[in-house]
Amino acid sequence: MIDIYTDGACSGNPGPGGWGVLLRDGDQQRELCGGEPATTNNRMELLAVIEALQSLPKPVEARVYTDSQYVQKGISEWIHSWKQRGWKTAGKEPVKNEDLWRRLDALVAQHTLEWRWVRGHNGHPENERADALARTGLEQARRAGQSVRQPMLDPIVRPVQESSGSNSSAPILDIEHATVYRGDTCVFSDFSFALRAGEHATILGPNGAGKSTLLKLLSGEVHAMPREETRMALFGEARWNVWDVRKRIGIVSHDLQRDYLICAEGLNVILSGFYASNDTYEYQEFTKTQMTRAYEVMQELGIASLAVRRFGHLSTGEQRRFLLGRALVHDPPVLVLDEPTSGLDLKACFQYLDLLRAQIAKGKTVLLVTHHLHEIPPEINRVIFLKEGKILADGFKSTLFTDGQVSRLFDSKITLVQANGWYQALPRS
Repeated sequence: MIDIYTDGACSGNPGPGGWGVLLRDGDQQRELCGGEPATTNNRMELLAVIEALQSLPKPVEARVYTDSQYVQKGISEWIHSWKQRGWKTAGKEPVKNEDLWRRLDALVAQHTLEWRWVRGHNGHPENERADALARTGLEQARRAGQSVRQPMLDPIVRPVQESSGSNSSAPILDIEHATVYRGDTCVFSDFSFALRAGEHATILGPNGAGKSTLLKLLSGEVHAMPREETRMALFGEARWNVWDVRKRIGIVSHDLQRDYLICAEGLNVILSGFYASNDTYEYQEFTKTQMTRAYEVMQELGIASLAVRRFGHLSTGEQRRFLLGRALVHDPPVLVLDEPTSGLDLKACFQYLDLLRAQIAKGKTVLLVTHHLHEIPPEINRVIFLKEGKILADGFKSTLFTDGQVSRLFDSKITLVQANGWYQALPRS
């Protein structure tokens, strides 16, 4: 039995619109999206189901989930009377969207289908994903100014998450329809993204893609516009104390390294993680347990001998280790890293990546934000292509890492090489 989740979206209704599809067959999952520059929401809801059924290579048994009562009631109840009256309504008016209803009717006859309605924007994870795909299709059609039948990159494929209970209903991070400004510049418009426990992911994109703004959004340094459709939840909570969140998400960013006080001693860098501060201060108190934890972290990261060295006298790699220790001192379940090996020589780069892989092995969820392919460990399998504040693709690393797709992402001719699960980008002549 195949499960099919569909959704449509429209900006203006009529206006540019998109459709999204998630198909799941056992442990296999596939995602599709597309859109049109001038359409309606109902047409996109219908087209989502049509595209889903057209993608099936043979007749199947399937459950079709939609949040559109127009689609669910139309195909289950109304269509029989429409056909008897020669595609006329009870008022003898032509059925709206007759062309799509005819296409859907012909496709439905090829399969054995159950039709199920779900309430939209109500926390249903698959419906929310279909909605995000529809929004992606909408933006593609808006930019292209023409109909789009597939993502602008290759078809999106994502792994089925082995999660249950709270993980499937409440992601660690869940951003929906966020609009974010930095000054007068709109960085994100209708941006959606979710991350679940154990789902290691990379946000990959060129400079100016919006990666730094996403980090600031997570740390509470910038905020989304307060709009009705916007939702942002961390660990399933729509309202949170930013200081509590910083204990649960360890963030190591370039901004933090650049701005950290150069006079701070190494031990104090680690301890400052307990207060999310820049260095430690006289009014801050640390328990024996906290001091012990700080020394444990330094020992684990191989920097215990540098405990009294000032931050400004450390090498770039040593600074990066201390800031990682600062993030780890709470033993948070999630780590967010910003271009972690930038500026490091090869030895320091490999050592830092070993530390990162060790944290993944311990069960921490890792979100890596970068434009360097070589920083992405083999354990990170999900990749999100981000460009100009838009998610262009979201899927398996093995699917998205092709010469053509990465070249389009960075607007440069690129050849990829791969060894032992690692990737590197080389210029193509």
